Amino acid sequence: MQTTSSTLEDIAAAIEARQPLPPMHCSSLEMGYQLQQQLTGRINGDEPVDLKAGVTGAATQKQLGLDGPLIASLYRRGKLLSGAALSLVEGQELECEIGVVVDGTGNAIGLVPVVEVVYLAFSRQEDFTLANIVAANLAADRYICGEIQPWDSSLEEFDITVSKNGSPIATMRNDYSFGSPAQGVAWLVGEARKRGIWKEGDAQRLLILGTCGAPLPGDAGDYLIDFGGLGQLEFTVL
Repeated sequence: MQTTSSTLEDIAAAIEARQPLPPMHCSSLEMGYQLQQQLTGRINGDEPVDLKAGVTGAATQKQLGLDGPLIASLYRRGKLLSGAALSLVEGQELECEIGVVVDGTGNAIGLVPVVEVVYLAFSRQEDFTLANIVAANLAADRYICGEIQPWDSSLEEFDITVSKNGSPIATMRNDYSFGSPAQGVAWLVGEARKRGIWKEGDAQRLLILGTCGAPLPGDAGDYLIDFGGLGQLEFTVL
């Protein structure tokens, strides 16, 4: 999809300001992916960026008529560390995810607990389509990273506990369709190469593998997320 620079600038400005997106006209997933790459380049520049998988649940894929997950890029300006304080944005959601640190050739070297803060709003209801969501990098906004742990290829499922203001509010498991972080890495790196968004080199990057359980409202409060053997992650929404 070719888009005018002004339209691309308008979309990028809305994403950076966390405002509803201006009218978008992606009529297919392929057009969505083309605009996604243009938009990512406009916001992130040309350097390798962290990547995310989306729609990783088999049931949701079937409902949407997909034969597998979707891929998107994350925004450099949105990367935060455990202990961060972040602004409250109406409509934002929190997704607990498993992150994998990979080297420039796609080999896994570490595991990271991650909470992705997603936000997506359209100015027109008719623009709320899967193709436009893909173009908008699957609602990418901010992502909070814990400490890197050694890579464990045997890791599969484990429990995650979310507490807010000192009280547990949710438990979940990493039950995405990949089955394990190793399978998720293989898919994400392969898909990134297929779509021309993987850049070989020395730079490490983070891959996040899709939400573990249902997203949670990103309301104000103090959060502590326990990822079991992967450690804990905390942050405050103001």
